[in-house]
Amino acid sequence: MYKKINRYFQDNKLPKFRIKQLEEFVFKQFVSSFDEMTTFSKDLREQLNEKFSLFTLSLIETKKTKDTIKFVFKTEDNNYIESVLMLHDKRRTVCVSSQIFCTMGCKFCATGAKPFKRNLTVEEIVEQVLFISQYLKKKDERVSNIVYMGMGEPFMNYDNVIESIKIFNNRDKFDIGARHIVISTCGIIPRIKEFMNLNLQVRLAISLHAANDELRSSLMPINKQYPLKNLIKVCDQFTERTNKKVSYEYVLIRDVNDSEKDAKELVQLLKGKLVHVNLIVYNPHDFAKFGRPSQSVVSNFKNVLDRNRIECSIRRSMGDEISGACGQLAGKK
Repeated sequence: MYKKINRYFQDNKLPKFRIKQLEEFVFKQFVSSFDEMTTFSKDLREQLNEKFSLFTLSLIETKKTKDTIKFVFKTEDNNYIESVLMLHDKRRTVCVSSQIFCTMGCKFCATGAKPFKRNLTVEEIVEQVLFISQYLKKKDERVSNIVYMGMGEPFMNYDNVIESIKIFNNRDKFDIGARHIVISTCGIIPRIKEFMNLNLQVRLAISLHAANDELRSSLMPINKQYPLKNLIKVCDQFTERTNKKVSYEYVLIRDVNDSEKDAKELVQLLKGKLVHVNLIVYNPHDFAKFGRPSQSVVSNFKNVLDRNRIECSIRRSMGDEISGACGQLAGKK
């Protein structure tokens, strides 16, 4: 909606400093209404209230745990999306959604279990962070990190996602450093190539979840189109071009991809490369019947990677009690 208001200012030949003030109100002060824009005249505020809504999304509800808050939003066309705020030490990380459900059909993910609706607009992506910034403002805190790991495949909504990243990174808007932004993809190779040439300094994460084509294709249909050999090759090119390590996300699913054999295959796939592996213990949900591996199985898997000098960590599950953890977002009201 910000763009429409901006155009309205231009069409009505308002001074350019009014546009700067608008940006300050929206992206720095995180106002929730036109009435809070007190340096605008009363008449201008009334015009804005009459002609525009400040936001296209509506916040429907929040669910909280000690370190996680899930925000449920309603779109103007009556769909629901979810975003998650994760509180970790001094970091305030927002996991944003880029689509209403997803076309990728990954077997373990709740988002892909429902029919795909549409891409989110730039405004809808940005507004998720604006609403959460308003929440943090009350605590005198700010968003420090953004991860595109919510509902949807970001590279299937490439143009809008890239424009939203530029808004988050813009010093006159959110001013979030590019190194504090992570975009996660299941492996859309043409978009990875395009992304690496933008030189945005944004970090890349790959949803991997298996180290051989047969297993990965059974879990992630996209692997049939972009098999592992080609995916790893383009990720190596990303590292060579950007000098940045690639993060590989690996959801450990009981008796599916969590064996010592699976760990050794992962070593063979990634050994000698500049990578970090995020091991994620599967988070159960209503749309799949997979199970969580035991702690000992997870530890054994990690030990295989450690022994072979593959940099890795076990991602701490945050928000699974409120269906806000990795793979659990389903747009529920």
